Amino acid sequence: MQQRFILLLFVLLPYATLASTYYVSSTGNDNSPGTSAKTAWRTIDQVNKHRYSPGDTILLEGGATFKGGLYFHTSNITSGEAPVRISSFGTGRATIDADTSYGLFAYNVASLEIWELNFRGSGYTTNRNHGILFYNDLPGDVKLPHIVLDQVEVSGFRKSGISVGGSKGNSGFRDVRITNAAVHDIGSEGINTWGAFDQHKKGYAHLNVYIGHCHVYHIYALPLPQKHSGCGIEMSDVDGGVIEFSVVHTSGMNNVYCGGPVGIWAWDANNITIQYNEAYNMGAGSGCDGGGFDLDGGVTNSVMQYNYSHDNDGAGFLIAQFEWARPMYNNIIRYNISENDGRKNGYKGITLWVADQNNNGGNRDLLVYNNTIFADKAKAPSGGGVFFKSGGHYNVRFFNNLFYSRNGAPMIVAAADTALEVAFEHNAYFSEDSTYTFSWGKDAYTSLAAFRQGTQQEIRNGHPTGIVANPLLAAPGTAGTIGYPANLKKLQDRYRPRKNSPIRGNGVAVATPFPFAAATHDLTGRSVSPQTLPDLGAIAYTRPKRLMWLRKIPVFRGLEIRK
Repeated sequence: MQQRFILLLFVLLPYATLASTYYVSSTGNDNSPGTSAKTAWRTIDQVNKHRYSPGDTILLEGGATFKGGLYFHTSNITSGEAPVRISSFGTGRATIDADTSYGLFAYNVASLEIWELNFRGSGYTTNRNHGILFYNDLPGDVKLPHIVLDQVEVSGFRKSGISVGGSKGNSGFRDVRITNAAVHDIGSEGINTWGAFDQHKKGYAHLNVYIGHCHVYHIYALPLPQKHSGCGIEMSDVDGGVIEFSVVHTSGMNNVYCGGPVGIWAWDANNITIQYNEAYNMGAGSGCDGGGFDLDGGVTNSVMQYNYSHDNDGAGFLIAQFEWARPMYNNIIRYNISENDGRKNGYKGITLWVADQNNNGGNRDLLVYNNTIFADKAKAPSGGGVFFKSGGHYNVRFFNNLFYSRNGAPMIVAAADTALEVAFEHNAYFSEDSTYTFSWGKDAYTSLAAFRQGTQQEIRNGHPTGIVANPLLAAPGTAGTIGYPANLKKLQDRYRPRKNSPIRGNGVAVATPFPFAAATHDLTGRSVSPQTLPDLGAIAYTRPKRLMWLRKIPVFRGLEIRK
């Protein structure tokens, strides 16, 4: 622990000679100066009364519990180039016991770093606030810089565990980093960003947001009839964001609204990457959704890739354009696995929906390729491959995907055959009981050949594409939970095709639109060469040399925003 304090002082240089360090101890005295462990303050109230300068550090005694909530605002913190840091000293982490209030509230201020602290509320049924809230209501589209939250545990709050928001125009925050957070037993939302929503506005409240290596669970949902509740990690009103290496599960069970919750998702945002995550056991409650991953209303230039979704009430991977959202276009879903998603409400592994009016042009320019969708109707009664819940989809393309059915799960279901500018090419279909269901509007087909003839899908330049064949996967449908941190080998062992699989080399090269880079590897890290025809599905035959989800990521790395 002494090394941690030395590291903090080193990071503060060259400000260390000007900045101060303040201590808070269970044996301290609020009448003391607080500038050493021996002259520490005793209470959170005293912390909130002091005024801090750039580079200052506040250290709370590890293993001790302090009642109250930290409150930072323009009257007690001076903004500057060096951040104010709050952490623990001694052995273990300090705990902020907020009871029914907030754990930390930063109002119209940033340049703050919070490390190695626990924030505990009285429980989501009795608490009335957020665990950690950064809130900006300044006029003039002001983006306050630099928020770091690392190695915090947040539990027992009613609203959000960690929330970063703005309520006026495009005022918000930039360069936000949330890592190694455990957020659980929360009422409404796990980790979320938000802004002042306006269908007609230009720009976004937040810039450059990174959320990584977080574990979010038991977000119970509140019975809110006009709002979704129970989401795990939610990113909105953001330009440039990454959510990666995180796990969300067992949440949403008390939801009553038809429009959420989802494990990990983005809406009203641009340039978002959601990758290397797992989401499972998300519930819809008595409402709708309860899915794993989602790019929702107004999302543009964004990608969901290398994720694993399983055993959710809703879709594994959802594309949804709600009424009055900003335009939605140019998104990608690639190299993901869905296992037994769609436990209720008609959802499938991949589900697409557009509101029937005021939808700003619907869902446009979506590329879906090299995903593996496994559906066992005995475990996910409404599950299957792809579900077009509505029309309103334009230039939507499916390439190189593998749809695997057990116990009669359908391959493709389109509720309407109008306003569907959709192309399926070079995909693989396999039903263990030889029951093939393709529904396209009012028409139903029981074979790929009939589906091809009736819809002109799986045809390229006048030639048939797509195959019906056993992909010879190792043990599909048995991956279950891979856990936190991710045990990627479990996925590889279940979904890697065998040497003589017919899906090897049967794909087509996929050109990715600007601003996306072409995929360089499959879900497990095996290199994908644009010079060779790819295997179908999310995992290729050859065992990868490196398991991407298991790599060690330095804690102090910078924001990883895709260019």
